[in-house]
Amino acid sequence: MLSNRLFLTFCTVAAAWAGAAVRGPVMGFVFDSSTRAIRPMRGVPGAAYLGVPVVPDVDNACIAPDGATALVTRDGQTLLYTSLANTSPAALPVAGAIANADRCAWSPHGGSVALWSTGGNRAQILAYQSFSFTLSPVIDLSRIPGHVEALAFDGAELIIAASADSSGGIYSVTAVAGPLRLVSASAPSALALAGSDLYFADKKSKQIWQVRSYASQPLSLLFANDNMTSPIALQVSSDGARLVAADAGGQTLIVYEIAARSEIRSLDLSFAPTALDRFGSPSMFLLTSISAAPAPSYILSDDGVNTVTYFVPGPSDSNQQ
Repeated sequence: MLSNRLFLTFCTVAAAWAGAAVRGPVMGFVFDSSTRAIRPMRGVPGAAYLGVPVVPDVDNACIAPDGATALVTRDGQTLLYTSLANTSPAALPVAGAIANADRCAWSPHGGSVALWSTGGNRAQILAYQSFSFTLSPVIDLSRIPGHVEALAFDGAELIIAASADSSGGIYSVTAVAGPLRLVSASAPSALALAGSDLYFADKKSKQIWQVRSYASQPLSLLFANDNMTSPIALQVSSDGARLVAADAGGQTLIVYEIAARSEIRSLDLSFAPTALDRFGSPSMFLLTSISAAPAPSYILSDDGVNTVTYFVPGPSDSNQQ
């Protein structure tokens, strides 16, 4: 009798384990524009897929790097979703948010995010805690000379990359001050913040620059001169040791050792990347492309020893539970 109970217990545990293994752990969450939904990415690098929606009917979404929070627009309304990993994520309407915010930049330590309407050329800072939030006055980005190409947020100031022949460069701006040009550059196209330093790529000069102490006494130094075709994104590894540059024109990822200012590896891609964002684990980034419909996703894993990209197939609700 005892052996029968042990056998049944074993079968129950094994079935539960098998079910969890089929579903796979959640690596993070992505916005799938083809199905207008936020979906979990289940599995592990190299064996991952997009699961069924956790937030459907979404016009646009911007998901925090830790995967817990997302800013969502739906029918002209802005919503702040928290606890995405829960069965029913909580939604908080954000009254007073700028309309048509299609991009955002999260602060390094969470708790606040900068909304950016690329069409309206406006931005706004949203600070949140639990089920409450505060909104800054609207920031008019048209005050910045040239065309805004990229935006980063350090938790206090917006850092703007603006292209213009004579007045382009990296600017800082807040809801009450600025714009203040930190460094000059004719065509900056990508930004990355790392503590007191920032990095930017210039698509005209095909160079990457480092700006030390950007918030106090900016000092710009040439970091790399690799003649990239079209640099579109930069990211610094979680340990601050490496810089990853995504080149859309060359369809490559280039990894640099920051201390040595040297390239340590290059990865050829089969697509032109459009974004490179922190995703889930500190050692992973999400690469996206618009080369296919639905657009595929790729995971970039950088553990300090190996840098590898993994393909993640598009959603298929018919065969995912």
